[in-house]
Amino acid sequence: MNYICTWLCADVKGEESIYPQTGEKSSGQKHQNIYWRCLVLFYATSKRFNKTQKHLLFTNVNVLPEVDGKSVQQMLEDMGVEVIFTDFKYKTPKGYFNLFQNQFYEFSILEYIVKHNQNPDDQYLIVDSDCIFTRPAAELFTEATANNGFISFEDPCSTELVIHGLSRIDMQQLYQDLSGKAVPEIPGYHLGEFFLASVKNINTIFSDFLKLWPELMRRHAKGMPKFNEEAQTLSYIYYQNNFKASPRTDLLKRIWTNPVFYRNVEKTDPGVAIWHLPSEKTYGLARLYNTLVNHSPDYGLDLPDKVYLETVKSTLGIPYLPLAMRLEYYVLSYYRAIRKRAKKIKFLPKAAL
Repeated sequence: MNYICTWLCADVKGEESIYPQTGEKSSGQKHQNIYWRCLVLFYATSKRFNKTQKHLLFTNVNVLPEVDGKSVQQMLEDMGVEVIFTDFKYKTPKGYFNLFQNQFYEFSILEYIVKHNQNPDDQYLIVDSDCIFTRPAAELFTEATANNGFISFEDPCSTELVIHGLSRIDMQQLYQDLSGKAVPEIPGYHLGEFFLASVKNINTIFSDFLKLWPELMRRHAKGMPKFNEEAQTLSYIYYQNNFKASPRTDLLKRIWTNPVFYRNVEKTDPGVAIWHLPSEKTYGLARLYNTLVNHSPDYGLDLPDKVYLETVKSTLGIPYLPLAMRLEYYVLSYYRAIRKRAKKIKFLPKAAL
C-alpha cells in the first residue's frame, strides 16, 4: 500500500514560534486556519490524480475546526481522508530555535508509522500542506521502489548560504563532530517538505533519530552547534545511511513566486508533479481554495484535468504572472511589512522611543 500524507501540528499559547509567511501568531486560529485551508486544498488536488493510494492526515488537534463555515472533519471525510491524532512528542525546549519549531513533529509521525505498520514494503509520501499536485504521484512511488524504498531531493543552495542557522559548510563540521569521522565532501541539504520512504527505511530513520535526539538536547543545553529543524536532521540521517537524493527536477519543486522578494518560476514548472508554494499560503493558494472548495461542486474533482491545470496556472500565476497579480504582491507585501513594523513600535518600551 502507498500512502499520501500531510500534517498539521498546532502551537499552543506560550509555545509560539515564527512563521514568516502568515504574519500571524502561531497559536491563533487565524494563523491555523491558513494551514487548514492549505491541507484541504492539498487533498482536493491529490485525490484528483491519486485514487488508489490511501490518504492520511496526521495532527495533534483533537477536534478539527470549522473554517469559513465548513467543517474540516466533514470535508476530509468527503474526500476519504483518514485523520490520525498523534501527540507532538519531540518538542524542542524554549529558546532552541525561534522558527518553525513544530517541524520536529515529523518524527512523531514516523514513530506512529513504526508502531502501527509492520509491512516493510509499504511506502509513505509525507509532504507539507502548502503543496499541490498537477499529475499522479505514481511515478514518485515507482522511483522510490526502484531505489530500495527511498527518494529525496536536495536544495540547490550554495555551500555558504545559511538556512535556518546552518550552512552546508557548517553541516559538514557538525556531521564530523557527531559521527567522529571525517566528512570529505560538503553534504547536501535535503528538502524538508518532502519525505518518501518504505516502512523498512522509516524504521532505520526513526531508530537513528532516537539515538540523535538526546545529543541535540545536550548540545542545545551547552550552547553548541546543533540541527535546528527536521530537514537538517534528516539530511544527516540520510548521509549516515548513504540515502542519495534524486537528480530529477520534474517530480518536486519548491517554487518561490513573490516578485517582491524572490521568484524562481520557470516555463517548465507546469510539468512538475508536486508544487511546493511556501509564499502562496495567503495569495494564490487562498484563491485556489476559494475556487475549488468554496465555489466548486465536489472540491473541483469533476473538472476535466486540462481545465483544472489551466485554473491552477492562472490562479497561481505560474509560469506567467499577470500585471494585476504582480501589483497585488507589491501592495500586500509592503502593507504587511509596514504593519509588522508598526506592531514592533507599538510594543517597544517607552524608554526606547
